[in-house]
Amino acid sequence: MYIPNWVRLICISCLATAGVTSAQAQIQPHEEFICTSGPVKRVVSIVRRNASSDTRELGGCRVDYTKDGSTRTVWTSQKDYAYCVAKAISLVTRLVEGNFSCKPQTTGQPDESDVPENAPPPE
Repeated sequence: MYIPNWVRLICISCLATAGVTSAQAQIQPHEEFICTSGPVKRVVSIVRRNASSDTRELGGCRVDYTKDGSTRTVWTSQKDYAYCVAKAISLVTRLVEGNFSCKPQTTGQPDESDVPENAPPPE
């Protein structure tokens, strides 16, 4: 029982720190969980679709699952991002219960991801 709560806490933390404004971005930011068990790797991604610029809707989302190098969309929602988050957490919880170790990662923020951490400062 401890592991699923731990996974939920990490997911909530990951989503809270994302600070995504996808309605203004050209790229689709997403949160993902990298799950490993020895040499085996699985990726669970929550992709937020861009919202319409003339509405206040958050837009839809999808949950992608990558296994053995093949990615497929396992859930989608037209408007309910929370649905995708709940489904992704459920899948990550099942992986953790199956002895995978999962770590959250947020991608799609160009000012952070374009510059390597150990890059020298610009001159």
